[in-house]
Amino acid sequence: MGIWSKISSFFTGWLKADVQMSGLQQQPGAWGGNPWGGNPFGGDGSKWPGGMSNSGESQVLDHYSLRQNARSVYLESPLGKSIVNSYADTVVDKGLKLQAEPKSDILGITPEEAERWATETNEAFDLWAGSKKSHLAETLTFYQAQRLMVIYQQRDGEYFVRLNYSKRADLLNPLQIQFIDPNQIRGSEYTTTSGFQSTHDGIDRDLAGREKAYHVWVRDQKQNYKEVLVPRVGARSGRLFVIHGFMPELPGQGRGFSRIAHILQNLENQEDYALAVLKKCINQSNVVMFNKPSPNNDASDPFESIEQGGVVPVSEITAATDPATAAAAMVDPVQYQSIPEATLRVPGSVGVFNLREGEEIKPFMDSSPLPQYGDYIDSISSYLTASMGMPLEYVKKQFTESYSASRAAMLLVDRLRGIWENELDSDSLAPIYEMWLSGEIAAGRRSAPGWTDPRLRAAWMAHSWASPPMPNIDPMRTAKADKEYVSMGAQTLDRVARNHNGTSGKSNRAKLAREFEELPVPPWEKQTQQTGGPEDG
Repeated sequence: MGIWSKISSFFTGWLKADVQMSGLQQQPGAWGGNPWGGNPFGGDGSKWPGGMSNSGESQVLDHYSLRQNARSVYLESPLGKSIVNSYADTVVDKGLKLQAEPKSDILGITPEEAERWATETNEAFDLWAGSKKSHLAETLTFYQAQRLMVIYQQRDGEYFVRLNYSKRADLLNPLQIQFIDPNQIRGSEYTTTSGFQSTHDGIDRDLAGREKAYHVWVRDQKQNYKEVLVPRVGARSGRLFVIHGFMPELPGQGRGFSRIAHILQNLENQEDYALAVLKKCINQSNVVMFNKPSPNNDASDPFESIEQGGVVPVSEITAATDPATAAAAMVDPVQYQSIPEATLRVPGSVGVFNLREGEEIKPFMDSSPLPQYGDYIDSISSYLTASMGMPLEYVKKQFTESYSASRAAMLLVDRLRGIWENELDSDSLAPIYEMWLSGEIAAGRRSAPGWTDPRLRAAWMAHSWASPPMPNIDPMRTAKADKEYVSMGAQTLDRVARNHNGTSGKSNRAKLAREFEELPVPPWEKQTQQTGGPEDG
């Protein structure tokens, strides 16, 4: 047995030994999760003894448990969902638009030719990306799919995209995409903080660590599960078949884990606290008063005359056949007056009258922490969102501070947008654009001389993405600043248009020129044009 086999055998036995459940939800290891029924190292996101915050140990991150717990928190915690969706809103918004930027000097073409090629390519790509036929099931456009990629990226920590190529005549391009749920890539996914990983995570790799194929579980026509091995790149065509997007944080990591993994326990505890406070408020609103007994008599029971949630009318009491019973009923019970359109099941719906001598009604003291609740929740939420790099005011969509503070938050979010836009581009958008452009070239709709040369191919492929404009909290200040930047040559008019509302500066100028020509000229302007200046009066 080789040294690595011995280490692997020892590591596997170590994991199997004395496994205990801890922290958040643990999944049985039927598939994808811990095959031994639990994880003693807190790899599911828990923070209690033996959990992720247990110092002095090498942590083992259970990708499957983290993913399932993150999905639960995403659905149950408003703050958790707000954090994830804020990234999707910020990075993608309505969709990142392609901005082709071929390198004219390397390609040996003029800047004008490069610009014309880029404009035609952008328009053709936009037609494909805006069509639901870009998706295999035709339920998403490519722009909508971008948003789903970011949600997967932030919530699950990874995403898989299957690229399909069709010969259908009704398609704008042969390329169609579909998502593969990370749970379909079957294997025991663990990453250790020591950098050693011994379990099979559902992905085949070469000796350099490059991904070669994926073990995907799908359903056949008889609704039975079966494993299909899908290569990353087609052996004959050389086309890309599968995209795996994730950002590794540890050595030896082959798959992603949720970006909110470190705050799963915090989000769960915060939601438990919020629900407990809300329940307390509801309970206290149901009990609005109580009887304070006199020194000589026990308190009467305000609800003893209530039968099945209703009030016993006085007429029914006086009509009793037994005079003694009727007399007792008139003396002992407290009389009630129901409020119209209200029942005892609605808080504050009953009035209490005719107490015994010495009794009085006391309002029930409300001890629910309503005045302090919001501040306390915000104080917790602020450091949770900060750990995700997102200002709390942006997650809450509430800007109550000064202009400078609010703008600083917006600028921080814009920098985050740039970081994750670049991550999305390098993982998926650029490869998808390359496969789309390959299809256009093969169909003869686009020309890219030298495409088979890696260097020239990269020059044709050069691009960026038109990002959603940063929210403008003071348009006049922003417009003045943009004007100054343009006058100094530090910014272009095209960039100003894109930052302002995502439009094309070139298209705007062409359209404005036509619109200015269509404007009627007032009579006094015509007279000025004919005389060369205003008349002396």
